[in-house]
Amino acid sequence: MDASDKLSISVRVDERRWCELSIDVRDLCDCAVKASFVSAGQGAYGEVSVLLTNDPAMCEFNSQYRGREGPANVLSFPAHLRSAHSRVEVEPLLWGDIAISFDRVKYEAKCEAKPIRDHTAHLVVHGTLHLLGFDHKEMLDAAAMERLEVSSLARLGISDPYCMGANVELSAL
Repeated sequence: MDASDKLSISVRVDERRWCELSIDVRDLCDCAVKASFVSAGQGAYGEVSVLLTNDPAMCEFNSQYRGREGPANVLSFPAHLRSAHSRVEVEPLLWGDIAISFDRVKYEAKCEAKPIRDHTAHLVVHGTLHLLGFDHKEMLDAAAMERLEVSSLARLGISDPYCMGANVELSAL
């Protein structure tokens, strides 16, 4: 049994359009979260929760939790605030929550001419890395996080999104 077998990923779909896609979004989220843990070298047990929602919900979350107007594409809510560089003896039972907007994913994927599946996976990976303590506030941290994103996506058979001329801002906390 590897670390991903001890990790529970709960996916809640609040926006019906996610289910109308030709992909299994629950399976995609599950695989993307697990790939992130593996790429980050994080053995884990516990739970990650993913909410697949829409712009109105993300506007509310963004305003309430970040004090910002408008929707975000992805938001992460770590259960335990810690740096990716810190080591803990025991992983938390609950890593945290990720919320993703269908409207933002669809719009950004169209603007960047990439499959919705790939962009969704990228945002799930990005959000998961935030739960693990990674951020992109400083240039070196951003570069490290980007490498982990690329590595995680490669595990899913998805090309490097940064080589595609992507200029989409990933707005997770």
